[in-house]
Amino acid sequence: MLAISTAFTIWRLVVRFRMSQMSWSDWLMLLGTIMNDAGISLAITCGFAGTGRLLRDPFWNIERMVYNNHLTFASQLLNVYGMFVVKLSICAYLLALNFSKRYRKVIWGTVAFVTVFNFLLPVTQHFGLCRPLASRWDITIVAPIKQCWPQIVRIGIAYTQAISNIVTDLVYATAPIAYLQSIQLSRQTQWSVRAVFLMSLVCTTISALKLWSFQLLQDQTETYYESVSLSIWSTTEVSIGIVVANLPPLRKSFDGMFKHILPAAIFSGKQSSSRLKSFNLPTYGSQSARRSKIEGRSGRSERLPSIADNASERAILEDIENQDGAKSSSGIMRTTQLMVSNDPADKIPTERH
Repeated sequence: MLAISTAFTIWRLVVRFRMSQMSWSDWLMLLGTIMNDAGISLAITCGFAGTGRLLRDPFWNIERMVYNNHLTFASQLLNVYGMFVVKLSICAYLLALNFSKRYRKVIWGTVAFVTVFNFLLPVTQHFGLCRPLASRWDITIVAPIKQCWPQIVRIGIAYTQAISNIVTDLVYATAPIAYLQSIQLSRQTQWSVRAVFLMSLVCTTISALKLWSFQLLQDQTETYYESVSLSIWSTTEVSIGIVVANLPPLRKSFDGMFKHILPAAIFSGKQSSSRLKSFNLPTYGSQSARRSKIEGRSGRSERLPSIADNASERAILEDIENQDGAKSSSGIMRTTQLMVSNDPADKIPTERH
C-alpha cells in the first residue's frame, strides 16, 4: 500500500505541475502521503519489534515492550493526522471548483467537521489522556505517578473518529454526483465522474471494517497479537484514501479504462446525440485566455477577450461535446446575438456559439 499510494501521489503531482501551478490541495496531499509513508514504515518496524507475538513468547522483556509501545504510539499519530491532512486536501480540491453556494457551504461544513473530529479530538486523546505523556508507552510508570482519564473517554473518541471518517467519505462520494444533475454533460463524462467519486465508498467500507476490528480488540489480553488486524486496517484506510483522493485530478487518464469496463450502451444516451448545448464547470476565482470570435456583416472579424477557465481543477468535468458531436474543452458556452447594421432598416442578426 505504501508503494501504490506514493505512486498515485507522484503521478498526480506530475500531471498537475505540467498543467498549472500546484495548489493547496496538491501540497496537502504531498504532506499526507509523506506522513502515511512514515506511519507505515513505523508499523513495519513494530512488526520486527514484536507486534504479532503472544505475551508468553520468550522474546518479550520490559525494554522491548516499552520500545514496541513507543513505536506503536508514534505510528498511530502519523496515521491519524495523515488521514486528517488527506481529508483537508480533498476539501481544498473541491473548494477550488466553482460549485453552487449551497455546495460550498457543505464543503466548508465538512472542513469544520473534519477539524473537530479528526484533529482536535485525537489531539485531546493522544496528549491529554494520561500524565505524564511517557506513561502512554512506558509500562514501568504506574499510579500514583500515572494519571489517566477513564478508559471510556479513549474508546468514545476512537469511535467518534471512525464514524466521522465514514460520514465524510459519504459526503465526498454523493455531493458531487448530486451536483451533476444540475449541469449538462455528455453521458460518457457523467459516468466517468460518477465512477471516480463513488470510489470513495471503498474508503467507507474500510473505515467500517476498522471500526469492527477496534470493537473486537476491546477486553483482549493479548494486545500485541490481537492489534495486528487493527493496524492493517488503519494503514490501509489512509493508503486507499490517498489513492481515491488522487483519482479526480487523474480522471482523464482513466477515461480509456472506463470505456472498456462500462457497457457501451451507457455512453449512447439522448444527451450525447441530441446536440444540446453543453455546460462545463468553471473553477472558483480563476481566469483564462479563451477568446470569442465575433463576425460582422462585412465579413471582418475581431477577437474580444472573455472569461473562462482552463485550470487543472476542471479536468474532472472536461470533454464536453459541441454541437457537431466533437470533443470540446471550451467550458461554459454562451449564445450572443448582435445586430450589425449600417441602416436602421437593414439589421442582420449574427450569432456566436
